[in-house]
This record gives sequence, C-alpha cells and structure tokens, in this order.
Amino acid sequence: MKKLALLFLLVVTIGVSALWHEPTEPTPAQAKAVAEPAITRSTAPQKTMVRSLGPQQRPTATVNRLPGSFAGTQIDGRLQTDLSGNLIIDGNVRRVFDYFLAAIGEESVEASVTRLGRYIEEQLPQPAEGQALQVLSQYLDYKRQLLALEKSHAQRADIDAMRERLRAVHQLRAGIFSEQVHQAFFALDEAADSFTLERLAIRRDPTLDATAKGAAIDKLQGSLPAELLDTLAPQLQTELHEQTQTLQANGATPSEIRQLRQQLVGNVATARLENLDRKRRDWQRRIEDYREEKVRIQNSRGLGEIDKRAAIARMAAERFDENERLRLEAAEQLFAAKND
Repeated sequence: MKKLALLFLLVVTIGVSALWHEPTEPTPAQAKAVAEPAITRSTAPQKTMVRSLGPQQRPTATVNRLPGSFAGTQIDGRLQTDLSGNLIIDGNVRRVFDYFLAAIGEESVEASVTRLGRYIEEQLPQPAEGQALQVLSQYLDYKRQLLALEKSHAQRADIDAMRERLRAVHQLRAGIFSEQVHQAFFALDEAADSFTLERLAIRRDPTLDATAKGAAIDKLQGSLPAELLDTLAPQLQTELHEQTQTLQANGATPSEIRQLRQQLVGNVATARLENLDRKRRDWQRRIEDYREEKVRIQNSRGLGEIDKRAAIARMAAERFDENERLRLEAAEQLFAAKND
C-alpha cells in the first residue's frame, strides 16, 4: 500500500517536474502565490492528539539526507492526528510540505517528494498517512497548475488584471482542495492578497482625496482578522518608514507626509502617529531646555561642585517625573556619545 502511494506521488511529481524549472516560472517576488507564507491557524476541532511531530523534534535518518543548506535547521510545522487516527488539517501540514519541497533546486523534484513521502510514512499511522499523502498529491498538482496559470496571466500593474489573477488562483485552489484544506492552507494568504490589492486600488483612486482614502483604509483594515493584522503590522510599518524617509529626503512638507500616512495606514493610525510626533517634539524641547539650564549651572562661578550637582538634581526632579528621569539619563548618555 505504501509503495503504491509513493508511486502515485511520483506520477504527479513527474508532471510537476516538467514545469517546475521552466524558464518562465515566476520568481517568489513576481508570483507571491508560488511561495505563500505559512498559515498557523488550525481549523480542526479535535481536543486530543494521538500523535504529533513538534518542530523541535530531531530529524530522522531520512531527513538527515537533506541537502547541505538545511544543516542546522529544524522541521517547520508538525503532523498531528486525532483520536481516530485521522490527519488534523491545519497550516502545520503545509509548512511541513514546504520545508521539504524547499530542497528543490539543490536536488530534483523527485528526490524531494520521495523524501517527503517517506517522512509522512514514518511519522503518521493509518488512516492519517494516506490522508496526508493524498493532500500532498493535491498540493503538487496545485503547484503544477499554478505555474501554468502564471503563464496565462501576465504580471501587469493593472488593478483589474491583478484582480482577475487572484480570482483565477482562488478558483484553482477551490477546484483542487476540499474546503477544509483550502481554508487551512490559504485563508490568511487570500485575505492578505485581497487587502494589498484593495489598498492599492484606494491609493490609485483619483476620485478620493487623502482623507477619504484614509477612511477607506481604516474600513479595509477593520475587516481583517486580528491574526492577519498582527502579521501585516511590521510590513506596513517598514513600508511607511521607508517611504517617509524618501519623502523627507526630497524636502516633503508635513502635509505631504500626512497624506502618505493616510494612504498607507489610514486616518486612525495617522492621528496616532501625529500625536506621537508631538510628544517627541515636546520631549526634545524639554531636553534641550534642561541641557541649556544644566550648562548654565555648571558654568556658575558662585556655586561649588556639590551645590552644582544638588541644583541640577533639583531641576531634574522639578521638570521630569520618575519614569522621565530614566529616559533623561539615557538621553544624556546618547548626547555624550554623539559628542565624544
């Protein structure tokens, strides 16, 4: 039975291999769907696990034969079963698949898929083993058809073309996988892709001013699951920081910075950032005033060293609360380091 299952996988693999290394295959940057980020949300309701493989488990002898670039890595994801021995379908399954398939390029598709199939056999009892192999064959078929789809959907900056491509990818997944697998493997990816595309459409809408665009971004963000917002937050912050620096380097006005923020992160976040800017400016002003007064005291000829230190300490206590005095000390150290 195991040999037949592996033989079936290899038949699918041959089709994948025929297209995997075609010159027209999109790179990860060109076609995000070819290398989608892993999803960790479990859609399985089972309460007790009969058997699982955690990410900290040491690789088996089979896994040790991975290419050299995998040295020191640990298996990403885990395979779990419920009390009946059925495979628990969640994002961990896909992460296991992607971990092993990442070896493609350093070795043949056939070698990577064969190793993954044997790993599944080693880790799972029946019926979970057969279920995992079936999902893997679907995943390989999906990869093959995705490459073919990429060839028929040109990578264009046109919003309608991008929407059509996303619809085609969604339909492809829905046609290959069960609803449970589809959601576990791709739900967050699809939500993120949709968010990115709709945000781009809002930014390019000539009928909306900056405030209206910010309101539309706020509404769009409000529709996202908290898990996805947490994932997107660092990316949005990096994007905003980089684009803000570019504008500032080109002499952008505060109004232009505000419009950028509204279009990237919405009105609510823009107001929060502006409030933070005000607090930073106020803090900087207070630090500068404190340092000027400190220098005046230090240069006073009518005070001894002990009196000078006491006067500076009193001034700090009067102008800053306890938490702020900790920040004051750090600011002084930073100032001293810059002027060494």
